[in-house]
Formats: sequence, structure tokens, C-alpha cells
Amino acid sequence: MQHMKTLLFASLALCTAASCSRKENDKTAGKGGNATLSCVPKHHDVYKNILNGKIYIAYNVQDIPSAYNDSADCVVVDGVPTATFSGLKTGKYYLYGTGFDTSITKAVKGGLSYEIKQETSLQVTVPVTETH
Repeated sequence: MQHMKTLLFASLALCTAASCSRKENDKTAGKGGNATLSCVPKHHDVYKNILNGKIYIAYNVQDIPSAYNDSADCVVVDGVPTATFSGLKTGKYYLYGTGFDTSITKAVKGGLSYEIKQETSLQVTVPVTETH
């Protein structure tokens, strides 16, 4: 009987420890949170020349993914082309931007990994460069 109690206690302790560690590390990116990302594509730190901008977003990745979970067209907000993603949770994302830079009359693209650490409103610069 003592052996059974010890086994039961050990099993219960493992389950409790596993559930605690899951909650602490539960940073699953994606929809269902309160974060808003306002993404601005910039080429050589200039955003005003980017037309037809679009930002793609992938959840739970740090490197360029093979597919994206969502996308948003850039709209001009206070003179700045901005793509907005709302309702996001904390976690790791990959952002990829495309557009056309009128100052060099070329298509531009590029991306970066980004981690949301707090569910709040955040502005992110997505660096883009001309394609070859």
C-alpha cells in the first residue's frame, strides 16, 4: 500500500510540474491575444517612397518560412504606409514586406524575425531592399 501511495504521489507531482512548466513557456504566437503590430516597410530608412506595400506574417518562426499565416496591405496612416495585424499573442513571428520604391523605380522586399513580449500596440520597421 505504501508503494502505491508513493507511486500516486510521484505521478501527481510530475503532472503538476509539467502543467506549470507549460504555462510558463506557453508563448505560442498567433491570433487570440491583445497585441497589435503596425508594420512599416522602409528602404534605406525611408518609407515615403514605398507604393503597393504588403506585409506577410508567419507565426512561431524566426527564419523565412515556406508559407505565411496572414498578410495585410499597407494603407497610409499619418503619411506612413502601414500594415496592421491585431489580436496577436506573445511569441515569435517572421515579417516579410514587399512594395515598389518610386525613388529607384524598382521592386523591394525583405523581412525580419520579431518577438512580441507584451500584448500591447507596437510599431515595427520592416527593412526592404531592391530585388536583383
